[in-house]
Amino acid sequence: MTDVMAALRRYLHVYPLACDTVEGIAAWWPLPRTAVNSREVVAAALDALVASGEMECALGVDGLAVYRTALSVRRRGMQVEPPGS
Repeated sequence: MTDVMAALRRYLHVYPLACDTVEGIAAWWPLPRTAVNSREVVAAALDALVASGEMECALGVDGLAVYRTALSVRRRGMQVEPPGS
């Protein structure tokens, strides 16, 4: 799961306004091969990033949960650096 979290951090560092559902992230975001289409692993990684305050979950207009960079992080100008950088 840590490799998925690192991939999500890298992606959001480049695209800080990206926003998607668990299913969309699992299907379309650049994640390690081991996590591709694994909804459970992606959901667990997203939950951990929400718990750490790096991401937030909101309801989209269709009522589905969407994940995005936390507002506090966006306001700081994406100061969260990917691990190992």
